[in-house]
Amino acid sequence: MALSSPTGHNGAHPWMRPLVEFVIVAGLCLFTLFVVIPAGTAESDNFGLSPRMLPIATTSFILLVSVFSLIFGLLRKPKTAPGDLGSKGMRGVVFLVLATLLGIVIIEQTNIVIGGTALVLLASLVIGERKPAALAGMGAGALVLLLLVEWSGL
Repeated sequence: MALSSPTGHNGAHPWMRPLVEFVIVAGLCLFTLFVVIPAGTAESDNFGLSPRMLPIATTSFILLVSVFSLIFGLLRKPKTAPGDLGSKGMRGVVFLVLATLLGIVIIEQTNIVIGGTALVLLASLVIGERKPAALAGMGAGALVLLLLVEWSGL
């Protein structure tokens, strides 16, 4: 059943997409904060930051960004006609998930440096980056960053 939009077209309401995206991302963030992180990390009495600090900070930042995305999504005018949001968006999500899974397999088979660099390049290709200079820059940046992480022992 199609909803009636304020523009008189049949289709999903323009607010539907930002709301659904927010519910999904916020729900996953809350699940991660209250279930995954406590189950996957243990408090330690060693010197330094808690092992839970980085995942909690990262997930909280993603949750905050999803709130801003919701606000801006509700305020902006839709760029496409209702009904045009279908397969392009979902196909991109599927390809990004597949690229991530392939990157994880490469990391498991090789190491974090090679696999992580491959993951960055695959994700960049999936989101539409085709300029060789940009791909080379992102690949080189990921390689250097991952080498520094491996060297430092983080």
